[in-house]
Amino acid sequence: MMTRITRLMAAEFIKLFAQPFLYISLIVLLLLTPLFEVAVPLVSGQKETVWRSFNSVQLFAYGFKSGLKVATYVLLVFSSMMFAGEFDRGTIKNLLTRPITRLEFFVAKCLTVTGLALLLFGFVFFVGSVAALWRGDVGPVWDDSSYLIQRSTEEILSHARKAVFMSFLSFLAAGFLGILVSNFTESSGYAVSIGTGLFITGELVTGMLTDRSKQKIFLYYAPYALEKLSQLGEGTTTRWDPDIDASHLYLLVPLVTIAVFLPLAFSIFRSRNISA
Repeated sequence: MMTRITRLMAAEFIKLFAQPFLYISLIVLLLLTPLFEVAVPLVSGQKETVWRSFNSVQLFAYGFKSGLKVATYVLLVFSSMMFAGEFDRGTIKNLLTRPITRLEFFVAKCLTVTGLALLLFGFVFFVGSVAALWRGDVGPVWDDSSYLIQRSTEEILSHARKAVFMSFLSFLAAGFLGILVSNFTESSGYAVSIGTGLFITGELVTGMLTDRSKQKIFLYYAPYALEKLSQLGEGTTTRWDPDIDASHLYLLVPLVTIAVFLPLAFSIFRSRNISA
């Protein structure tokens, strides 16, 4: 079983890397992530002083937050085409006449989306880190009015590691939303439109909810983590939301969401009448 899944995954990645859109997306992320690290301090009127230069973690949060948002849409586009694209091209019939089960096919698709999510997340993280380290100062967060250290180097780096960790599952859940949508239609164009439309609508609705209600939606956690990291780097806040932190909601909510999306997506795929 694992051998067949591995072969299917290899074929999926060959198809992914044959897509020009993937390379265009990586170029956009390569340019956009450092751009926001430069632009956000300028737009918000932040200035460096003799006593306080921009902290690398602060700049990283600006770039990573924006880059990850774009990467989320890239992940949604590809994941939304995962199944619908096979129906679009008619290749689903040929694939399922081979000695593979629908479960193996589904698992291979899900693992491919997970691999793509790791690739995009890691790429944005690498670009954001390099740009932040080149432009900013790796050190404590200072209050330049009283010349006191607000956060030590180890403390702010610990916050950065936590924010990155908190962001990933929320990002991955968006990819599995694409897989779910991809099983509702046989048109990859419709699937991409529905997937991105649902995500945008979800973001708008989430923004109108109370804090307690937002915490029940997976869309909330990546922006929350990186916005909080920005504030920690700027010295405007000192802690995470205790409700989220104590209950580990940043883990539980995306994991529960994924646990709902995947069985539902598989049940739809399993029930499809596909004749060779």
